[in-house]
Amino acid sequence: MAKRVGNTESNGKKLFWRLHHWVGLYTGVLIGILSLTGAAAVFIPEIDRLIVKHRYDAASTAPASIHRFALSVDSLARKYPDYRSLAVILPEHREEAVRVDLIRPSQDGAFTRYDVFIDGGKDRIIGQRDHQNSLANFLRQIHVRLYDGYWGRQLVGIGGLALAVVAITGLLIYGNFMKKQTWPRIRKNAATRVVMADWHKLIGISAMAFNLVIALTGAWLGLQPWIMRWFDIQVPNAFKPPIVMDAEKDKAMQVHWIELLKASEREFPELQPRYLVPSANGSGTVTVRGNIPGLVYERDINILVLSKIDYSTIFKYDIREQPFGHRFYFVQEALHFGDFGGLALKALYALLGLTSGFLSISGFAIFLFRKRKKKIDGATPWKTIFVYSVLTLLFLTVIAFISLFIGYAQASFAAGIIVNGLLMALIGFAIVRYLVNRRRKSSQAAQ
Repeated sequence: MAKRVGNTESNGKKLFWRLHHWVGLYTGVLIGILSLTGAAAVFIPEIDRLIVKHRYDAASTAPASIHRFALSVDSLARKYPDYRSLAVILPEHREEAVRVDLIRPSQDGAFTRYDVFIDGGKDRIIGQRDHQNSLANFLRQIHVRLYDGYWGRQLVGIGGLALAVVAITGLLIYGNFMKKQTWPRIRKNAATRVVMADWHKLIGISAMAFNLVIALTGAWLGLQPWIMRWFDIQVPNAFKPPIVMDAEKDKAMQVHWIELLKASEREFPELQPRYLVPSANGSGTVTVRGNIPGLVYERDINILVLSKIDYSTIFKYDIREQPFGHRFYFVQEALHFGDFGGLALKALYALLGLTSGFLSISGFAIFLFRKRKKKIDGATPWKTIFVYSVLTLLFLTVIAFISLFIGYAQASFAAGIIVNGLLMALIGFAIVRYLVNRRRKSSQAAQ
């Protein structure tokens, strides 16, 4: 009986090791890219704030927390009467410029999104940029969907599942080994493969809980379109007010912003308004989106919809009053990006986030050194790792330059070709490898 139990445990460990090995090997580059881009993505608001201030010289001269922007917003509405959406984004800090998110038709029949900056002290427009070509948009799009509009987001979700599998199997394989050590030990005088293996185990076990949270939330966010379609899940706060007037009349209605903000404070005092979105479809409303301090949820998910006529409440969505399913839905992004505990927490997220990238590189190095030891491949492991790393950084750099200096559409097109081409090549390689190994085993059995 003891022998049977021992064989079962041994077979289970071999299965976990194979899963850890092959899943890590085939998804290592993807996990590495997500690790690097995720470490930068947690600082998107801070990075963008610096760029807006120094690159566009856009700041506010407002002496108090109240910003003035009514005249500038009205001038934009008159200048671009064909706009599809116009949202006022209030700054988080007094010295920041008020931002208008303006979406309007482009010459090719699509839509162009602009960020227009307003000095909240003098109520004047001080600059603008194409939102799609900004560094902030690049960092988010490259991390969330690899800049690929077809399979990118789903691939990121699969990468999250892969990281979860690698983290769990790593714990099952090395957990008991690590528990036997009073203090984690790195064998410094051993062979390179052994030293890398020690660091791989130590960092993998130390950051396992964090990587598991990132993996599961990343899998949910990436696979969300499929999951919501399969299980018929609706976005919890997707309220659509009824159409009560002509769209052009709706656009022409003037919004008294100070009265609007007073109504918001009266109806939803805990809400910190961030987005003020007047309707343009004939519903005659203004949507106020914002945050409630001290809560761990996605940004700007609390909503107050007010009438343009008398600023009475039409709809209110307070996340604190919602059922568990709603709160679970909106906690994912906050947990994934660490956007709930200040700059120190984001720095910790970035540091821990890089561990999954290190684990990808160290795991690949261990694999290559093992192959070299068995004389399966004569290539130098560090040279191979260097080539893979340079190619990965080259991909990120090229897409960034195309996006920032040529255009988002061209960058997305290039990324789609690269990502989907590599995906098809990887699937083809895996199929050919499986068929070759199967044929080799059949030939050996026949002999």
